[in-house]
Amino acid sequence: MIMKDAELIPVTVKKMNNNGAGNISLQLIAQAGSVLPRYSPGAHIDVFIPEKGPRQYSLCGENGGEEYYEICIKLAPLSTGGSHYLHHQLNVGDGLKISAPRNHFPLPQARRFLLFAGGIGITPLLAMAEEIAKQNIDFEMHYYVSREQETAFMSRCSAPMLANHVFLHYSDANDSLRARTPACLRSPDAETAVVACGPDGFIKRLQDIMQFNRWQPAQLSFERFSNAELNNNADNQGFHIQLNSTGQRFLVTPSQTIAEVLLSAKVDIMLSCEQGVCGSCITDVIEGIPDHRDCVLTEEERAENTQITLCCSRSKSPVLVLDL
Repeated sequence: MIMKDAELIPVTVKKMNNNGAGNISLQLIAQAGSVLPRYSPGAHIDVFIPEKGPRQYSLCGENGGEEYYEICIKLAPLSTGGSHYLHHQLNVGDGLKISAPRNHFPLPQARRFLLFAGGIGITPLLAMAEEIAKQNIDFEMHYYVSREQETAFMSRCSAPMLANHVFLHYSDANDSLRARTPACLRSPDAETAVVACGPDGFIKRLQDIMQFNRWQPAQLSFERFSNAELNNNADNQGFHIQLNSTGQRFLVTPSQTIAEVLLSAKVDIMLSCEQGVCGSCITDVIEGIPDHRDCVLTEEERAENTQITLCCSRSKSPVLVLDL
């Protein structure tokens, strides 16, 4: 991620604790002279891992962020170094640098909510559930997890404000989303918003269930862990990008991303997940037709063709003029 040090927030690890099998929760407090901005449910931060770069984590604390930020990290079996460092090298009292919160997964407006969490996808939804409960809005939260992971956030899920609204589904007890459709999804309701977070397969299955039961696609808001469109590169074509401010043009070959080309040209851009799931690199398009491959922009935003994610999307036109 290209970000000036002045834009980063220095924090200290206040607490570390196990939070379900393979997960650790961190409480981060601002160092002297720094302030933690408040955030809304669904927000995330970038945590800058020494020698590894930024890794993105949802904020899952209960307090909106004034006293501390809380994140939960699952140790990835094929970790590229981020989760391994946080699990095995980080200690209480250590310092880190983080970005300010960004929210590309806000809680929509609705009279009723159905929340679906797949595994560690509980992190943004937990803060959402607590906010919904505070507003006395009707909701259900369905948490899909294996029994060995069931201790993750169980104290908060079983607290009085959530206890009667949280339904646990154990995948190792044949109660996965693929094996069984919850009753709440069998009859569509125009005043209900469905909000989900989980891996690609989990989100795809939820979309299929909603389509089968005649829910409207716009009723679903989701965030997923990876972007299946990243593998859609068989038909990649080369194209040019042009900077609106200078008129400079650069060739993007079939094997390159727009972000890679811009970084090589020393163009200052924001970059974080590099998978099209965070929205950090969204940039305005002045001319041209983007080939959208992200998981952030809505269908309406894609149709407008006025924005593009630099990390993964491409171009359907020979030239894209970017607002850079």
